[in-house]
Amino acid sequence: MLKEVLPVLFHRKAALAAAVLMSLLMVLVGCGGSEQSSKAEDNILVVYNCNTDDWTAPIVKEFQEQTGIQVQLVAGGSGELMARVRAEKENPLGDIMWGGSADAYVALEPFLQPYESTEKAAIDPNFIRENNAFYNVTMDPYVIAYNTDLVSEADAPKGWKDLLDPKFRGRISLADPAKSSSTYAVLLTMMDKLGGDTAVIGQLVDNLDGKIISGSAAQIKALSDGEYAITATFEEPVLKYITNGAHMKIVYPAEGTAISSGGIGIIKGAKHAENAKKFLDFVMSKQVHERFGNYQRRSTRTDVQPPASLRPVSEIRYTPFDTQRAVSFKDEFLSKWRAAVIK
Repeated sequence: MLKEVLPVLFHRKAALAAAVLMSLLMVLVGCGGSEQSSKAEDNILVVYNCNTDDWTAPIVKEFQEQTGIQVQLVAGGSGELMARVRAEKENPLGDIMWGGSADAYVALEPFLQPYESTEKAAIDPNFIRENNAFYNVTMDPYVIAYNTDLVSEADAPKGWKDLLDPKFRGRISLADPAKSSSTYAVLLTMMDKLGGDTAVIGQLVDNLDGKIISGSAAQIKALSDGEYAITATFEEPVLKYITNGAHMKIVYPAEGTAISSGGIGIIKGAKHAENAKKFLDFVMSKQVHERFGNYQRRSTRTDVQPPASLRPVSEIRYTPFDTQRAVSFKDEFLSKWRAAVIK
């Protein structure tokens, strides 16, 4: 009997030992897997990007190759992505906000993490945010553009006041500034350069003759397609159309203009903050900015010259765009705009 029991006990002990050993192995493997998973999780960066892919995709590709950090781009409009940053403030899912005008970043500052970039000293002082809440990557003058098939050089606009000229009534391609932050910035600049009288808003609306475009990108396309004669917008998208063969010309307003900028900032509470710092420094680096000219863009760095195809900033009458005023005056401006539209 004892002889029969002993083998059974032996086998049970062996099975138990094997089970314990297997459990230990699984725990060890699990720990290793968890550690590897953690490392993989640490090796990513989530970027909310509202820029176009033509110039941002090469930058991201090079950053990944140099650092090994995998960038996850989340594309969208600046308003949409900035609203997402606000909505996610308790649990940020993004690490970097990239793209959008400087005035929008001023309003977003409570949701951004200040950071003193290693590239700060090389940036034009006119485009530095002293509290380091965000950085201005590119600069872009506000301009007037016209379709050369519809407007002769003799009749071409010379400045902002021409947008109020009856000869262009119903022929001006403009988006609703209540829906397009870039159009708001352009029209605020126009008003300021014409003396700051808010009556200009009503005069412009009257000259639009009830025709308002769906968005800022659509207004430039409508000009290129010959649906409208003139527009007011950023320099860069017009240059892109001209490079691709569009019959358009740029006018730098005689009364002067403003230069806006596209920003980048680290989202407060970012889960990959160190990677975000590396990415911001890379985007602001000289090696990246030296290639901006390939995409008809101007750098905010003092050690990078604009391409020969662009008019030097020194030859443009301009002031930096007053982002603080743009934020504080927006409600009043849009109130007067809406009143003029429904008049």
